[in-house]
Amino acid sequence: MLNTILKRVVGAAVVAAGATAATAGARYVNSKRINAGEKLGKALLDTQRLEEAGSYSASESEAALAACAAYLINVAYNAASGISGPPAMDAVGYERKVSSERSSAVASIITTAHEPDTRWQFDVEIPGVGRISGSRRLTSAKFSGARMHMRTPDTMSIRFENGYVANIESDLEFSGGLLPFAGPRTMISGSASLSDNRGNVGRLRIESSGEVSGTITRGTDIVGRFDGSLEEGVTFRQYLSGTQTS
Repeated sequence: MLNTILKRVVGAAVVAAGATAATAGARYVNSKRINAGEKLGKALLDTQRLEEAGSYSASESEAALAACAAYLINVAYNAASGISGPPAMDAVGYERKVSSERSSAVASIITTAHEPDTRWQFDVEIPGVGRISGSRRLTSAKFSGARMHMRTPDTMSIRFENGYVANIESDLEFSGGLLPFAGPRTMISGSASLSDNRGNVGRLRIESSGEVSGTITRGTDIVGRFDGSLEEGVTFRQYLSGTQTS
């Protein structure tokens, strides 16, 4: 079920970002700095995968957890897309609210610190689906050649109205090209740990090349595997009972 869902969502996000890469540098130089809190809020509102996950979380909980992982990947990518230098920050204590016309979801992002790292607390209310709560930390920018690198450790709890709960902890890094010819405009890499209240535990890894791998296990059994790449799309292959492979 979820194979095409994950491939569709992650592939579409990367293609959309790549299509604007040629002009992103010119826009950045000639406009005000991108606001990191606003970017995060808009990224959190891309909740379509979670809306779909709610319908099969009862019978295919591993697929629901994989959909939550897909949501995390998209949030991380979209929150970083287009940032090629230190972004603008809201004042400490400022609460930013962003809403979605499509789903009526509302995201609230509070800036809680600037030093030594920028920190946010966030909540997202999705009517008819559930609630997301979590935190994000953004480290100081480091430069390597024509690329800027920043780490974004995240924690996220996704509580569905039907009682399903998924928890994610990630340690991702994103890099942005300062020049149009410095390679892909936005790249993310790192790892994420996944768990839910149905006994599923997962691990996801994104290499610097964009290759994605990982598994979800329940007890001693592998119940699904991630593979693919951010460029071409990520799939989650569910294993039926008795068909697991190591």
